[in-house]
Amino acid sequence: MKRFLFFVLLGAVFAQARITLDYSTDRIEAGANFDIRLNVPLRELADVRDVPKFVPQNGFTLRGMDSTDTRIEDFFGRGYPIRQYSFKLTAPAKTGRRIAGIITWKVSGQEYEISRPAVDVQKSYDDAAVNVSLTPSKKTVYEGEQLSVSLSIHTFEHFQGSLSATSMDIGNDFIAHRSDLSELKLSPIPDAPRETQGSAKFAWLSPLKAGSVSIPAFKFKYMKVGKPKVVEKNQSHGGFSMSFKSIQQEPEEAEAKTAPVNITVLPLPSQNKPKDFTGMVGTYNFKASFDKDSLTLGDALTLSIQISGDGKPGTITDPVLPSFSDFRSVPPETELKKKVSGGKVITTKNIRLFLYPKKKGEFEIPEITYNWFNPSKKKYETKTEGPWKIVVEKGEASATAYTQSTPNFTAPAKEEIEDLGRDIRYMHSISEVKALEIPLYKSAPFWILLCLPIPLYAIFCAFVRSHRKHSSNAALVRKAKAKKNLKQYTAAAKSALQKNDGKAFYAALENGLIGYLSDLSNREFRGMTKNQVLQNLTDLGVSEENIQKVLQWQEACAFARFAPVDATAEERAKALQEFENLCDALEVLK
Repeated sequence: MKRFLFFVLLGAVFAQARITLDYSTDRIEAGANFDIRLNVPLRELADVRDVPKFVPQNGFTLRGMDSTDTRIEDFFGRGYPIRQYSFKLTAPAKTGRRIAGIITWKVSGQEYEISRPAVDVQKSYDDAAVNVSLTPSKKTVYEGEQLSVSLSIHTFEHFQGSLSATSMDIGNDFIAHRSDLSELKLSPIPDAPRETQGSAKFAWLSPLKAGSVSIPAFKFKYMKVGKPKVVEKNQSHGGFSMSFKSIQQEPEEAEAKTAPVNITVLPLPSQNKPKDFTGMVGTYNFKASFDKDSLTLGDALTLSIQISGDGKPGTITDPVLPSFSDFRSVPPETELKKKVSGGKVITTKNIRLFLYPKKKGEFEIPEITYNWFNPSKKKYETKTEGPWKIVVEKGEASATAYTQSTPNFTAPAKEEIEDLGRDIRYMHSISEVKALEIPLYKSAPFWILLCLPIPLYAIFCAFVRSHRKHSSNAALVRKAKAKKNLKQYTAAAKSALQKNDGKAFYAALENGLIGYLSDLSNREFRGMTKNQVLQNLTDLGVSEENIQKVLQWQEACAFARFAPVDATAEERAKALQEFENLCDALEVLK
């Protein structure tokens, strides 16, 4: 056993005498200076040798090298002399673990590779723990053309969470369709596992004017690990006092923001521009058709129009329709839908127009055209449907005249008369009929009952007219359904709150507020810019205080839907209460 211990100690001595590497600091920060020190025992130095060399790699920079003779302690604490070669380096800006370079040494004419030191480059505590950036799919577009903007988030090892946005206003120069950023997932980086990053499309935009426009900087707040601080403490016990120092790191709030994004917007060319240009820019499909080409008087002819394209999100202008002078029409049914497909927002508009012919005959309905500007081909395009020939005939009921005929009567036979005679009941004489004291036509109840149908009929007609007016007025119908639709969104928010689904919760509240405003005012608030919302609410007579609450609430919901750190249950319950109070205050629009 003693011999075994002797060899262990002897091995330790020789191990301590070997060439070693160490660093001038325990933490190597991005962009900071540090030294890699090569320690060589003097007794190991060869007589014929060159100066060791360091070849930097992976973004490390060699600033110089020097050497000095010193001593370091051995296993037994006695120390031994060494020559220390210090390679003065600067770390790269990119964090993560990577090879700093190659150390080689030429000894007795033979070059040896000494080491390939791997270094963990970390962010400085003074640096941001979160980087955020906006990346547009295009930096040059035509006026009205659609582009997407992606939001990227990169967190570093001293990030502590609570990331939330304080400003995400895209300005007043765009029509926007925002995403709920459900695809934004923060995943560890392979060569830097203590860091995460993620990216997803934040919104699809369409500029409203030509020239130079910009998306303002988005701002976020978060918590990060603070810089280590030396704290000196004094303690006393039983008349004995002592002081000691400790290193503490407290969390602190910080801010991150994106750089403004500048977009160059080209005006649409004037050459070959259609006189009735729709204003749509993108790739569009247009279809128009009738459900039949022949019908009878009283039947309805249905014109179906479908327009879809990837231009302004949520916006499609109507085509110019021909004059239907030979037909009676009712207000058309219109349906507008948006969906994300192929990385773009596709807007589809369906129109149904019902036509009732006024007379029989053959009619030709002129062609219907729709045009747009195709930015990929840099030219205007037009699609034409029709013309159509429609044949109207009289119905069978109207073609046959009504004539009244005299019924045939056949005299009964003698035998039938005898049978009938047996069935005749005898008539009894009335002894006395008492005459009325006051004639019926002179009594008040008679005239009241006689005239009562007239006011009842007038009330009924007024009710029918009011009902028809109310039903034909889209604004009144929409207002009547506002409270019902709001209750559905509130129920969806409460369900998401119980399921602890933060994204669904804030999506229900945001859509509920926008839908409630749209229903009450009969104005489409979805897709409006901040200034447009402000102007519309001002025109509707909403107080300045409630307007600011609406704007702040929209931003708060948008922020909460994609923040990597979810709000607590108490915060969501409070948000639901604030939402209901705000909607109650907006009932003034009624």
